[in-house]
Amino acid sequence: MAERKKATIKDVAKEANVSISVVSYVLNQSTEKTISDGTRDRVMQAVRKLNYVANRAASGMRRGKSLAIGVVSYWELDVMVFTNMLRGISETALDSDYRVVLSHQKSGEDNSAYLNYFLDGTIDGIIFIAPYESLGLIDEAAHIKGMKQAGAPFVIVNGSSREDGVSYINIDFYGSTYLATSYLIGEGHTDIAYVAPSFHYAELMQRYEGYRDAMHKHGLPENVRDIAALPQYITKLKAAVANKSDTAHLIMEEALKQGVSIPGDLPLIAANTEAYSAYLFPPLSTVRIPAEEMGALAAETLLKQIRGEPAAAVTTLPCTLEIRKSC
Repeated sequence: MAERKKATIKDVAKEANVSISVVSYVLNQSTEKTISDGTRDRVMQAVRKLNYVANRAASGMRRGKSLAIGVVSYWELDVMVFTNMLRGISETALDSDYRVVLSHQKSGEDNSAYLNYFLDGTIDGIIFIAPYESLGLIDEAAHIKGMKQAGAPFVIVNGSSREDGVSYINIDFYGSTYLATSYLIGEGHTDIAYVAPSFHYAELMQRYEGYRDAMHKHGLPENVRDIAALPQYITKLKAAVANKSDTAHLIMEEALKQGVSIPGDLPLIAANTEAYSAYLFPPLSTVRIPAEEMGALAAETLLKQIRGEPAAAVTTLPCTLEIRKSC
């Protein structure tokens, strides 16, 4: 049996009794020309009847676009925040008929080869996801300068810089610990420790400031602890906010070793969520970073730039609590 010939845009136009240009307007959801609802319905019925699949490459060439956006990421691929962020980017891009091209970078390496994807027309713009402790690990300003020089539309996610005219979608590190600490205070706790590694990065400092301000707001003294010395002080803790789920996991392991009950002796909450957080024993209370929403917003912002609309300013989406059994 001979293979059935693939339907063309000419076939759709003939079936719907309209011009090829009208089919193109309908399929590309163009606003350049007013098309009646009846005409749109006829075109879409013809598309379904003929099983027409648009030639994306040809469509992109006609519009002078690749119909692809690049995601340059310094985050590990198995981190929950990144995977959720990528989901938001991908679904939003797909809604606009765009594909996603991923370029995974190693922290500490300022490799800008990804710009070639824009220069050779493979992608139309870039979502640049800086490492979660970005200050000092990469030269963010140099990457921004390179994207500007290339003329690429771009959005910075989790940026540490603040350059005029640049779109930023940032994580609310400050708000994550402020929210967690405020929750424990609301539960009646007054001796709340903040447990984290030493403050070498901007993220850690912002998380500390959120804890500090929540405590000071209620006239409570700070109790900042370095996770490295955990075995020496864990039995003295009355309640704790951990900077991350990884830190909270270490606290839970040491508590088990020393007979400290969670949450009985030590209510515990972490300022981020990992995929395993709900499966610890007890299930870990956390703060959810709105990663999927951030990814969607980053893609929406970039697509607006690609269409020639002005860039947005700094945007920080609020975190939310996910209270489980550890507090």
